[in-house]
Amino acid sequence: MTATPKPGIRLADGLSALADPVLAARQASERVSGLLSGLSADLVVVTVTAPFASRVGMIADVIRDSLSPSNLLIVTASSVMGGSTEIHGKPGIAVLAMHLPGVDIHPFWLNHLTGIETLETRAANIAFTIGASDEMRAVLFFADPFSVPLVTMVPALSASRTEVASKRGRRTPIGTIIGAMASASNRPMGNTLYLNGELRNEGAMGVTLSGPLRVDTVVSQGCRPIGEPMIITKARGNLILELGGQRAVEVIRETVHMLSDEDKELMGNGLLLGRVIHAHKKRYGRGDFLIRNLMGGDEESGAVAVADIIRAGQTVQLHLHDEQTAREDLQLLLDGQRLYDKPAGAFVVSCNGRTDKFFGDGGHDARAIAHAFDPMEDGARKAKSGTEVDPSAGIPVTGLFGAGEIGPLGDEIFHHGHTVVAALFRDPD
Repeated sequence: MTATPKPGIRLADGLSALADPVLAARQASERVSGLLSGLSADLVVVTVTAPFASRVGMIADVIRDSLSPSNLLIVTASSVMGGSTEIHGKPGIAVLAMHLPGVDIHPFWLNHLTGIETLETRAANIAFTIGASDEMRAVLFFADPFSVPLVTMVPALSASRTEVASKRGRRTPIGTIIGAMASASNRPMGNTLYLNGELRNEGAMGVTLSGPLRVDTVVSQGCRPIGEPMIITKARGNLILELGGQRAVEVIRETVHMLSDEDKELMGNGLLLGRVIHAHKKRYGRGDFLIRNLMGGDEESGAVAVADIIRAGQTVQLHLHDEQTAREDLQLLLDGQRLYDKPAGAFVVSCNGRTDKFFGDGGHDARAIAHAFDPMEDGARKAKSGTEVDPSAGIPVTGLFGAGEIGPLGDEIFHHGHTVVAALFRDPD
């Protein structure tokens, strides 16, 4: 008698826009339960919009009763996504349930790190708290932006992976980390984080996934370079004083003056600065720059302020952010993922600026990721006008629009803006 093979990982998504939190949680959970077909919900990740921020405990009770999850994580956001749909500015609940046979799930709360710790000490403490090991595949990490110092937290998160790898004699960091800053509120104590029965309005929490699982990441910053790469020759803190030996304000003004009229119009989306991550390269392309906002300049000193800590010797280049580049960049990265097995599903973190106001149509990021792995259309179907999408197709997808996105570029983890980060869950090779 041949034994029935055990199913691999399974993901199921559910979304509800009902105005009542109990009914909405029940509707989303019932869809998820039907898709799981009796399989256990080892991890359930829920994102809810601001109108439900004060009802997270109630929502958790409904989901526990409906799905009996081994681990339940909830985070509040300005907007959420599920399947091919995004919900902005109104009540919404998105539920992603994961059946993860053999995967170790380690929930954690990360307490505030003091400013007197060294990076090595912070990294070691974080590695212990998140349960990092050689088997770590991914960390889903969420934080309140008003109580968590990103300038120290994210570098320590990144270094925690190297901390574990180096102890084993490895050079490549273990696993990956993706996540977001909660975005439901613009005031302290206004966001809600929930993990396995504990609810807080500050701090950081998440889950570490280790064992037989593959998690691939897509990080699309959606920007394109303008002008030429430049060397920072004088800097202080977050101020660029000189570029190539000249006053930074004047160098940037000259670059902008040379832009086409079309590109000058796009500066309404903001002028950005890309910092080269690995300066040893001779040429820089997609994925080589960490994008940061330019905050303004001072004519008297000639300095330009950047939303980052920078130093002399770094290579930078101006960038523009426009909807066409954002569409093309995400699609190109997803095309690369089509070379591998179809994912069981995805969790997505998108910038709260990547909405229909930016793209001109609703649900761009959710739709692009959910349907990236659909069978290729034939020529006749492609020739049709419009964006015809079968809502029953696609991979399970849920996620949120954050006040900051966290994801990898190269071997390091960074805090991003204007970016969409997707974790694609697959069975191990």
